[in-house]
Amino acid sequence: MTAVFLKELRSYFRNPIGYVFIGMMFLVISFYYIVYTMYYQFADYYYVLDASVGLIMFIFPILTMRIMSEEMKTKTDQILLTSPVKTSGIVLGKFLAAEAVFLIVILLTLIQPLVTLVHFKGVMNSAFTFGGYLAFFLLGTSFIAIGMFISSLTENQLIAAVITIVLFMLMNLSNGLYNVFPSSRYFSLGALIVALVIVLFLIYRAIHEVIITGIVGVISLLALLVTFFIVPTAFDGLLVNIMKEFSVFERFGDIFTGVFELSHVVFFLSVIVFFLFLTYQEVEKKRWS
Repeated sequence: MTAVFLKELRSYFRNPIGYVFIGMMFLVISFYYIVYTMYYQFADYYYVLDASVGLIMFIFPILTMRIMSEEMKTKTDQILLTSPVKTSGIVLGKFLAAEAVFLIVILLTLIQPLVTLVHFKGVMNSAFTFGGYLAFFLLGTSFIAIGMFISSLTENQLIAAVITIVLFMLMNLSNGLYNVFPSSRYFSLGALIVALVIVLFLIYRAIHEVIITGIVGVISLLALLVTFFIVPTAFDGLLVNIMKEFSVFERFGDIFTGVFELSHVVFFLSVIVFFLFLTYQEVEKKRWS
């Protein structure tokens, strides 16, 4: 894993990608720092990080689009896949390298709250600033894991970047959109069936076993229908509640506003692990195909 990590980290700075990512991220955050802190005189730095999210989700694909795609396109992935390095080592090595580049951005931005402390003579709310950085770090790490999985699906970097941006936009738009959806139990049932189909598709892509996927699908569908007919009231507004619970940006906003709960951290870690697991399955499938 260490060899993969060092190789990947060096590759970010052997070409412009690492510098472009760090430069653009720092530029966006600095812009909002000038606007909120210097112009509007808001001492709390978490305003800067919160405002930056709307733009940085378009920058993260720069970091992740090539992480798996490039090696598939140049066929150098065959050397890596036939090496004695475990699949988990390949995935984690590449993920940690991208994470290290992201951490460089975070370290660079620490200069700004320090300047704020001096400028406002210690008025800045350090607890909220810490919460802002924690939320920013967790969201950024989730973006890396999601982008890495999408990159493992195609050898075209541009396609990987576009799909990642579209997905991030949908995630952002879904924040609060759940209030628009009907709270009808039948609508919730239909939405859950659609979600089940998507999950089954991902399971099939991971294991390529029609029978196992079919068994899981039939059992899940029967359990869903039985539950619906036995306790139909449980489906009233269920989709709205599920969307709210699984909204990345909803939990991100909670941490920013000081609502720090362990469940929020566990949720982000679960998202990261889930997409790393999907990436692992994609790499493992290519290794034995």
